[in-house]
Amino acid sequence: MILAANPKPQLKRLVILFIKPSKYDDDGYLVQFRKGVLPSNSIFTMNSVTRAALQHPDFRELNYQIIVKDESVWAQNVEVEAFMAEHQNLETKVVVGLVAVQTNQFPRATDLARAFKNAGAIVVVGGFHVSGSITMLYDGKDGYPCPHVMPPEIQALIDEDIVIFHGEAEDVWKDTLYDICFGTPKLLYRGGRPDIRTAPMPEHPIGYFRDFVTTMDTVDLNRGCPFTCDFCSIITVSGNKSRARDPALFVNHIRMLARKEPNPFMFIVDDNFARNLEWREVLSGLAKLRREGINFRFMTEVDLACWKLPGFIEALAKAGCIEVFMGVESVNQRTLNDADKRQNHPSEYPKIFAKFHAEGITVHAGYIIGFPNDTPESIREDVETLQRMGVDIASFFILTDIPGSIVHLRDYLAGVPMDPDLNNYDSFHPTSPHPRMTKGELFKAFQVAWTQFYTKHQMVEVLKRTLPQEYFGTFRKLLWYVWSAVAEKTHPMIAGAYRIRNFKNRRPSALAISYARHALNEVKRHLYYLGWFLRIMYLFQGVYFETRWLPKLAKRYKDLGDWREAFTKHQATIQEFGRIWNERFAKSHWFSRTFGRAAHRKWLDDFWKAYASRKWRLLLPYEWPWHVRAVPHAVTDVVYFVRFLSALVLVAVKGNS
Repeated sequence: MILAANPKPQLKRLVILFIKPSKYDDDGYLVQFRKGVLPSNSIFTMNSVTRAALQHPDFRELNYQIIVKDESVWAQNVEVEAFMAEHQNLETKVVVGLVAVQTNQFPRATDLARAFKNAGAIVVVGGFHVSGSITMLYDGKDGYPCPHVMPPEIQALIDEDIVIFHGEAEDVWKDTLYDICFGTPKLLYRGGRPDIRTAPMPEHPIGYFRDFVTTMDTVDLNRGCPFTCDFCSIITVSGNKSRARDPALFVNHIRMLARKEPNPFMFIVDDNFARNLEWREVLSGLAKLRREGINFRFMTEVDLACWKLPGFIEALAKAGCIEVFMGVESVNQRTLNDADKRQNHPSEYPKIFAKFHAEGITVHAGYIIGFPNDTPESIREDVETLQRMGVDIASFFILTDIPGSIVHLRDYLAGVPMDPDLNNYDSFHPTSPHPRMTKGELFKAFQVAWTQFYTKHQMVEVLKRTLPQEYFGTFRKLLWYVWSAVAEKTHPMIAGAYRIRNFKNRRPSALAISYARHALNEVKRHLYYLGWFLRIMYLFQGVYFETRWLPKLAKRYKDLGDWREAFTKHQATIQEFGRIWNERFAKSHWFSRTFGRAAHRKWLDDFWKAYASRKWRLLLPYEWPWHVRAVPHAVTDVVYFVRFLSALVLVAVKGNS
């Protein structure tokens, strides 16, 4: 089929809408949040690449508007009919680009593509699912068998005159836009793996972060990874050879960014920054900026072999790195070898993590659950091992047959039954059979891993080894991870603040429900939220008290003890008085414990445990003293809760500052 095209003289205005699609939840609702957290580097990249392309003389007489939307953010939701009614006319062409579409987002992207296509827009779909699955199943990858079939879900879009963009956009996007504007668009474009050395830096539109709780710029300095992990689709899409941006251009980009916002924070989203052949130039340039007084800080992703690069970890710290994400994946060497991730050696993990901690860098471990040898018992043991090794933050993922990975190709050729619903390929759902666990057991083990890792003791230990200036940022991240994974049951990297479930934005194939049923479910959901809110607030209240207020209390006792020791060195009577006073201070002084600066929960928790241990006896008349004693303790709990909420405001304000 041939796409309709307007002659060049008729086109005066171009509206380009880039959408990072969301996904549907298990009840068919679109996953959306009142505020976003982690932005998409891909839509920033497409924003910059498109602006650069439209500066070409071919588009000189064309007025254009670029609109960028992240559909997971409620305020950036797009109503198809309303958008087309506002922008489409005889002299305007509307182009909708569905950007960075992952496999779990492909069903939603398909629904959007068809809706916009039916409304008269030219629709282009690209991203990891398209690029990975076409490469492995249709094109073929060296050294691996290939069925040479176009993935059916992609062929269906092609059959409906929806443009498919395979690969990266830098070299081909200008020609694609020209075809769309003035010619006949092809239905499949090949972007390949371009040289990005002088490519435009990703930039967010003005005002974009109004809909986010954080201001975090992103950039990909390097594409490609030399390793061959069989569960990864990145090496299929981006290749095994490093392709890097010019370090000088990046450093200048940060210098200009610092003029617009104080203390810029950035996520360098390279899948493996350590394999950027010019990492020394990048880090030395950033360190120079910091010496000039630009307080630039960043997080990035590195491999477990990076510590062997001379001076790498030290250079990261000097350049302003505060956190590294590392693909730990497993603490079992046999499992790693079977997954072709032989560069990881669990025996070295504690030493590697200690090196990062020594430089004040937080260790964030990606960990996969569901390898063939995993069992619920082994997973619990592995989580304990992660804690002992010194991992600060853990992100757990269920092993998934991601299209574009070697695992997916192998299972596809072997006829392994895989979940037909691509919406479930989010690493939070089992999608293929496990040899030692049912899907229910695997999912349960996955859920337990989150709660097992993020215990009060673990988080207290993490905050104790966190640099003082990074305390609030780390505390907020721990709180965010627990809330997202445990309460929202969504990975923190794709979650947002306050989930919204719109009755209109339900999956077309979802089981139909009445609005009354929807409203009732929403009441239940918010009651569920309230329960988790109280539980998590109680948990983090203890964490905050032990890491912020208990040290003050310890110092207070130490100062008191030092003073008393000097004062009573030769006065036994006063010393004995001091001992008695101190004992009474430790056992009473409800007012100072409740309202004093150095409050702590131990005495309060001890009382409630003793109170609960009375069980049914609390109903007996002579147990009334326990109820009387419970009143001031309950008052203290309320005061502590209010004090902690005020502390959270401080955490929110200071954030990563």
